[in-house]
Amino acid sequence: MKTNNNIAWTVNGKIKNKAKYDEAMEKITTATYAEKGSLHHEWYVAADGETIHIYERYQNPEAALDHLKTWAQFADLFQEGATMDTFNVYGDVTPELEAAVTGATTIMKRYGGFVK
Repeated sequence: MKTNNNIAWTVNGKIKNKAKYDEAMEKITTATYAEKGSLHHEWYVAADGETIHIYERYQNPEAALDHLKTWAQFADLFQEGATMDTFNVYGDVTPELEAAVTGATTIMKRYGGFVK
């Protein structure tokens, strides 16, 4: 069966300043869309209007590392708008990427499965 080199991560948290959060979402999403190796960048909010879930997926560890440069430009703005309660990383993480995401709640390395 076929697998891939994709790296994905999820962020869960709470909106604490909606205006700042909306501004961060717009700026980060626009910048991420321009990245060559970005595949998914989806922001969700629960019915309570506060609980957030963000799903991102990158073509490979190098693309994920490139995205972290984009993130660095907007991290302060995001953190003014929302908490980041969990940050889970998924995939075959290289040592360089692992070092770059040392604050991750969990790093989940591929154990099995397939892609079509």
